[in-house]
Amino acid sequence: MDRVYEKPLPEERLFGILLNCSHAYCVGCIRKWRRSQDFQSAVIKACPECRVTSSYYIPHKYWVSDVAEKEKLIENFKARTGKIRCKFFVRNRGHCPFKSDCIYLHELPAGRLPRRRRQRLRMPVFSPSPSESSDEEDE
Repeated sequence: MDRVYEKPLPEERLFGILLNCSHAYCVGCIRKWRRSQDFQSAVIKACPECRVTSSYYIPHKYWVSDVAEKEKLIENFKARTGKIRCKFFVRNRGHCPFKSDCIYLHELPAGRLPRRRRQRLRMPVFSPSPSESSDEEDE
């Protein structure tokens, strides 16, 4: 993993703060780790070092090691993201794959209706009446 403050561009000098552990990673490195197709979802959602799962990470300019400060950072991040509409919820008209784990706002824009569940068309069961039986016509 790269050293965060040695990155050439200022916008790359961000930490990816994991919720449930105290390990430090640059945000680019943790993004790359989480995009990996080589591992199962449970593995890439975990810290690369201690394997403790964090459902998301927080991009932040400074590394936060103090527990109270980190809790405040998480609270503020959730407050900000909770005001941003969830792209999955909007795109899927009321359905998000992350369900209650999602930290974004589950609200449809005005005028968008929730997706209705498709009902299967049921084929009518056809049973011929005795008068429609082909056996009787042959006689």
